[in-house]
Amino acid sequence: MRQYDRGETHAYMKIKDDIASGKLASPLLLFGKERFLVNRAAEDVVSKYVEASFRVIDFTRLDGASTDVDAVVRSCETLPLGSAKRIVLVEGLSVLAGDDARASARFDEEAFAKYVADLPDTCVLVLTAERADKRKKLYKAIAKNGEAYEFASLDPPLLRAFVEKRFKKAGKRASASVIRQFTEMTGYASRDSEYDLYRLENDVKKLAAHCDGDEIRLSDLSAVMETNLDLNAFALADAASRGRRGEAFDLLAGMLASGENVYRLLALLISQFELLLSVREMMDAGYARSRMQSELGVHEYRLRMAVETAARFDARRLREIVLRACETDMHIKTGLLRDTLALELFVNAASGPL
Repeated sequence: MRQYDRGETHAYMKIKDDIASGKLASPLLLFGKERFLVNRAAEDVVSKYVEASFRVIDFTRLDGASTDVDAVVRSCETLPLGSAKRIVLVEGLSVLAGDDARASARFDEEAFAKYVADLPDTCVLVLTAERADKRKKLYKAIAKNGEAYEFASLDPPLLRAFVEKRFKKAGKRASASVIRQFTEMTGYASRDSEYDLYRLENDVKKLAAHCDGDEIRLSDLSAVMETNLDLNAFALADAASRGRRGEAFDLLAGMLASGENVYRLLALLISQFELLLSVREMMDAGYARSRMQSELGVHEYRLRMAVETAARFDARRLREIVLRACETDMHIKTGLLRDTLALELFVNAASGPL
C-alpha cells in the first residue's frame, strides 16, 4: 500500500496514473484540503468502472455524515449488473478525523476496519474525507488493505498548468506572466488562505466571460479580480511595453475612476518605470537576479515580473519614458496641462515611439 503526501508527486497525478494503468486497489481513501481534486478523482474512478447506461444501478453514493456500517456493507455486497465493478462512494466520512464524537458513536469503526480487509472483488469502495487521523485504527486498516491519497494544495507549476488548461477549455489563452500574476493575486499559496480550486475555477470563468478577445490580459485581471493601484501601475507599464495603447488607456481610466489622487497615480507610474530602468541597466551590466534583488530591495515576485517587462524595452527608451513622466508631473503642477489630459498624453507616449 502507498500513501501519497506533499513530499511526493501530487496525489491527483498519482491516481490518474493508477486509473490509467488499472492498478487501483479497494478501498480507496481520498482526503485532504483540496476538495475539488478529491471530488474529481472520485468521479474519475466511477467513470473508469461504471458503464454510463448502468450508472443508476451500479453506482451508490452514501452520505458519510449519516450512513452506518450496515448500509455500506449492503451496498458493497450487491453485485454489478452491467459494469466492470460496482462503485460505492461514501462522501465526507467524518469519523476518520477522530474529533466527531457523534460520528464515532453512530459508525462502528471496529466492525468497518475488519470489513475493509475482505472486500468483494466485484466492488471498489471509495471513501472521502476532509481530514483523516493517520493514527486511527480505521485509517490504518484502510491504508493496509487499499490505498490512501492525500490531496494537498497544488504547487506553483501544477497550479499554473491547472489555470492554463481551464483558460484553454474556455477558448482563451494567456501568457505565462499573466497566468503567474493571476495565481499570485488569488492568494492560493498563502498558508492561511481559504481560497481553493473551486473559487479559482469560478474566477477563471469570470475572466473568460469578461475578456472580449481570445487572450486574457493584465487589464482583464485588474477589472475582474480584487486588486490595488500598485498592480495596475505594473499592468499599465506591461501594456506599454507591448505597445498596447488601448489596454494601457483602459487601465488608466480604471485608476482615475478609483478616485485616487492624480499626483499619487503619477508617482506610482514614475516609480514603476524607474524600477524597470534600474532593472534594465542591471541586466545590461550582467547582474545576477539575486544581486538585483539585494540592491533594489524589492520582493522576488515583483523583481521577476519587472525583469520580464524590462526585457521588452531598451535602457534608452526607459530613460526617455521616465523623463517624460517627470515632465508630465511638472506640467500638471504648473497648470500647463489639465491633469487627466497630461496623464493620457504620457500613457500615449509610453505605449509608442517618443
